[in-house]
Amino acid sequence: MYTYKYSVIMTFRTIALSLLLAAGGCATIVKGSHQTVPMASVPPGADVLVDGTLVGQTPLKVEMKRKNDHLVTIQKTGYKPESVAVVKDVGGAVWGNIIAGGLIGWGVDASTGAQYNLTPKTVSVELKPESSTEPTSGSSDASEFVTKLQALDALKENKQISDEDYGKARLELFKKYMPEALPPEAVKEPAKEPAPEPAPETATS
Repeated sequence: MYTYKYSVIMTFRTIALSLLLAAGGCATIVKGSHQTVPMASVPPGADVLVDGTLVGQTPLKVEMKRKNDHLVTIQKTGYKPESVAVVKDVGGAVWGNIIAGGLIGWGVDASTGAQYNLTPKTVSVELKPESSTEPTSGSSDASEFVTKLQALDALKENKQISDEDYGKARLELFKKYMPEALPPEAVKEPAKEPAPEPAPETATS
């Protein structure tokens, strides 16, 4: 009787473990470890560099690793180069957990990064002539953003920062450099509590 019960329990455990493993791998099966990001420019025929490596000319589609943050630079002779940060985003559910101080979901499917979506989903820039006095649209900010995200990833990989602290630090970087990728509640400033009124003075004689 004991052997039978033990066998049944072990069978249920095996089934439960299989379901968990299947659920964990769903993102990889459905989305894969890479995301296709269309890229275009005005004028077309501009060189596209991803993390410093030339991958082709606009318009084109680039397969990019979901688990990494990327710096895309689009450049053409006679025009000012433009840089865009294409970064991994875990979506509203995990951002909501970070905001609420709950469990962080950064560790799921971490080996492939299939839980992430790259943001923005498309890259389209209008290059400005070198003679133009207009500044480029946030190219230096994009480079700084990606550099800081990569430094944060290095801390996490070396276990120098907890998942929770990693999530919070990443949230702050998104607030500064890419607030449009966050749910509305993430960019709201917390309401300030009114200052307490001073206690009335007690007269002394």
